[in-house]
Amino acid sequence: MGRFAQEFRSLFDKQYRRAFRNLRHLPRMDYRFVIDAGANRGAFTDAFLRLHQPERVVLVEAIPELALKLHERYAGDPRISVVAAALSDRIGEAKFEINRSEASSSLLPIDPRNSGWFGRDLGVAHSIMVPTTTLPEVMKRENLERIDLLKLDLQGAERFVLSGGAGVLEGVRVIYTEVFFEQLYAGAWLFWEMNEFLSGRGFKLCGLSNIVHAADGDLVQANATFRRATLS
Repeated sequence: MGRFAQEFRSLFDKQYRRAFRNLRHLPRMDYRFVIDAGANRGAFTDAFLRLHQPERVVLVEAIPELALKLHERYAGDPRISVVAAALSDRIGEAKFEINRSEASSSLLPIDPRNSGWFGRDLGVAHSIMVPTTTLPEVMKRENLERIDLLKLDLQGAERFVLSGGAGVLEGVRVIYTEVFFEQLYAGAWLFWEMNEFLSGRGFKLCGLSNIVHAADGDLVQANATFRRATLS
């Protein structure tokens, strides 16, 4: 669907309009093979499927209950598969912290300052052990030779995924990822560190969206879109 047709449809379809608004910063191209890491309840994939017609979408989710719900939700769609694991830099098992705000759960310890930055309790509720896997392993398991869109919403664990998957990044065309301007999680990359890493591997920053400020007005996080510099 062309850009004009998308904008025209957004005038009449409320759900489509919301999806178009949230994902408008993605480069204009065909997205055939997609990985949604940190899929949570499937909101990103739902929005993406309203705008694009991929051949394959692989959802990766660490929280077992959410992964099961994703399996059930998309069971009737042969394009979609679900990996119940935390995407990281190694295959094995790791402690995963379930925070009081479920969406902030992570492989990394959350900084206690988050509660002050966001004005609500974001502390740890409990921890569980989860299986871990890597980007190369997911690509191998799902028979993906390339990835048109790699979406990362891993609450700081993006560092593990990208560094551990550096050998296959040449097969990735676009990365849509959460970035931090404050140390929200112990050991997480800050924006400039991720930008430096990806620019050194042939990616170019092409957009920032969903910018979030702390209660005091300071910039704390956003979603960043990186595309391969040679992308036509």
